[in-house]
Amino acid sequence: MDKYIEQCEELSLTARMAVALKVFQIYCKNRGIENQLVTDFFAYLWKWPLIDGSDQFEPWEQSRTYLVNFGLGDPANDEIETLLSEHGIEEYEFRDIVSSVVEILWGSFWGACEDELSLQALACVINRCKVENPPSLTPFKFSRFSDMSGWGNKITTLDCEYWKGCV
Repeated sequence: MDKYIEQCEELSLTARMAVALKVFQIYCKNRGIENQLVTDFFAYLWKWPLIDGSDQFEPWEQSRTYLVNFGLGDPANDEIETLLSEHGIEEYEFRDIVSSVVEILWGSFWGACEDELSLQALACVINRCKVENPPSLTPFKFSRFSDMSGWGNKITTLDCEYWKGCV
């Protein structure tokens, strides 16, 4: 996995978040985790690549889902505790993954882009999820950290849909 993570260094924060979502999606599928909280988390974060400007950012950020807030440190609610218990997953493990997905973006929202921090967060997702076949990085390589101060060039709705469908 070290070579895979090394290849992620050139990816923008947006592309890193997309890769983390794909890896987390595989993790959830492999463990049979199906829950509205998880569905809402994915739907919310997949809106990020299409946010363009503060007039869209503020309403999006203010509509954070439960798992985003959980990833930012809110306590586990009964629903998540039950879900994790049913699947034999320790809360600290799940929180570490969710927090790392969230940190890729939130660590840079109110300051300069955190290249190393976001890469460490992505590495944590990849290593914690232990997926045997992580998603191909090829579709994400056009969104580079060297573009737009680390955020990568804006992508289209079609690009975002393509990213969501990648395996």
